[in-house]
Amino acid sequence: MKKALFHPVTAAILLSVTMPALAADLTPETLWRQIQTLQKTHAIMPESTPYQLGSRTVDPLTTDLANGPAIRSIQQAGGLMKVHRYRDGSLLVKENYNLQKQLVGVTAMVKVAGFDASDRNWVMAAYKPSGVPISFGKVGSCIACHALVRTQDFVFAPPPQQLLPVATWKAFFPKQEMNPKYVALLKKYPQHVVP
Repeated sequence: MKKALFHPVTAAILLSVTMPALAADLTPETLWRQIQTLQKTHAIMPESTPYQLGSRTVDPLTTDLANGPAIRSIQQAGGLMKVHRYRDGSLLVKENYNLQKQLVGVTAMVKVAGFDASDRNWVMAAYKPSGVPISFGKVGSCIACHALVRTQDFVFAPPPQQLLPVATWKAFFPKQEMNPKYVALLKKYPQHVVP
């Protein structure tokens, strides 16, 4: 699969898009509008590719998106795994797809100054494909998993750069099946498994 390049015109559009005055104005609906902007501009996160491998059978393909502040954080650090703090207003989105490349869900995390310093000020959210919110705010299960990469400011690099071990994965998704292709990556890249 070919790496997606971030187009300069898209970058200019995203750099001009600002998050609302976040603390007071951020709602599931305003965040969804920001997500839709990234979807419309195909703002692929650096080091990510469209329809990359996902860990679950319910959504075996994923696409990671990022806004201007997040992209600048990654670029300044020299790569995803080198970011220790994302800028306020950074928005990272994971589109989850089935094997037919139909969107089945969207998750997002946005950094809001003063939201919750103990969890690095990340607001977590999950949506149905239509934009109906499933969860929003301080979502304990999301934070608990993302805390595994605390030194990267709670942001995982896409497979195969970072992989969750089977035991950890099953602890977070006990009622779901693992994608066999993801399991194969665990065997192929044991050095990339998050401790």
